Amino acid sequence: MFTETTIDPDPRQPARQSCAFPTVTKPTLMGFFSLNQERQYDASAAQLKYLTLPRGTSLTELRLDLNEGFETHHPKPDSTQEERIDMLLTFIRRSSDPRQLWIPQENGQLRLKHNFVCFRGLLRLLACTPYEWKTPWIVQAIRYRGTIYLCEKATPEKEQSVRNETEQQKRFCYYGFKFEQHILTQEPAVEPDTSAPVRLGEEFCAMFDTTLAGHRLLYGAEMDGIVTDRPLDRERVSVDELRRCEFVEVKVKRRETAQRQVDNFYRFKTKNWWCQSFLVNVQRLVVGLRDDAGIVREITNVRLNDLCRQSARYWSPAVCMDFCADLLSEMVRVLGRTDSSRKVYQFEYDARQCRRVRYRVLEGESFLPDWYTKYVEEMQPKWKD
Repeated sequence: MFTETTIDPDPRQPARQSCAFPTVTKPTLMGFFSLNQERQYDASAAQLKYLTLPRGTSLTELRLDLNEGFETHHPKPDSTQEERIDMLLTFIRRSSDPRQLWIPQENGQLRLKHNFVCFRGLLRLLACTPYEWKTPWIVQAIRYRGTIYLCEKATPEKEQSVRNETEQQKRFCYYGFKFEQHILTQEPAVEPDTSAPVRLGEEFCAMFDTTLAGHRLLYGAEMDGIVTDRPLDRERVSVDELRRCEFVEVKVKRRETAQRQVDNFYRFKTKNWWCQSFLVNVQRLVVGLRDDAGIVREITNVRLNDLCRQSARYWSPAVCMDFCADLLSEMVRVLGRTDSSRKVYQFEYDARQCRRVRYRVLEGESFLPDWYTKYVEEMQPKWKD
């Protein structure tokens, strides 16, 4: 049985159109970890990459073939589907300084400093909802020890889409990873080895802290690369060192040949790019422009502010972030003072069934693993008579 909320994402509402940008603090890097192809957790920056653009040729006269290696690439292992938010919880459990994450309450018990824990991709999904009303989603929420943990659950439509994915769709997805291999390297200013198989399971993930409309968030985000001429010791690099580095987002897209294609790019794509970058304080996107054959002919830099300005006809960043803030506030209201690692509130949005966000309560479908809740309970101070 669903309960309907008051949250209506329709951007045409006068209240949404006139909304102000919500109060948000600059995202702060809190930590990081790496994952290898087998998705094994590594607390170091082993998978950190450096931006290394092609040298010896103009960036407008390139020929980078993104089809190369498609037949021999290593896809993400099937186990990735079962990870849920386990990697974020592992980061919390393995923190070298728990005082950065935990605070005592009035009753002496410990709780996370953050009101929400999730992945950046989930926040992007929520923020873009007003302009992607045809895309249904499911987000599960658990309030445990004063913190709301959020985890996206695949909709039936998304599961069917994955099952029916064509070879061409897989190739288009591969293009992005292959382009990264061309311009992201293990060492700065070193020629990339594009003959090696592309490994989709490898990842460098950074953890960020921000406050959105009064809600303090801790979220993980896969980061593409940094800009520096000085190699870092990836095994020992500190958070402070990485905070001083410039991170960039790497994208690849089809070079438009008609105004309709340009309009569609700004209408449908750029809001996702903007949300992704805004949430991790990335100000520069490095974009490869490819042709229909999958050949990158040009690399260009796009500033985040320019991306926003050029898209102003089609979507508003204030509407995106205001909706995200409204939905987080509604989750706080709905979950109230619930404190259970086993009680799941499932929020769903499907415009075909209801124009508002709905939720229902599930028992026994927890995405918080026992090893995490055991860790949290064991670290609590014991009462003394």
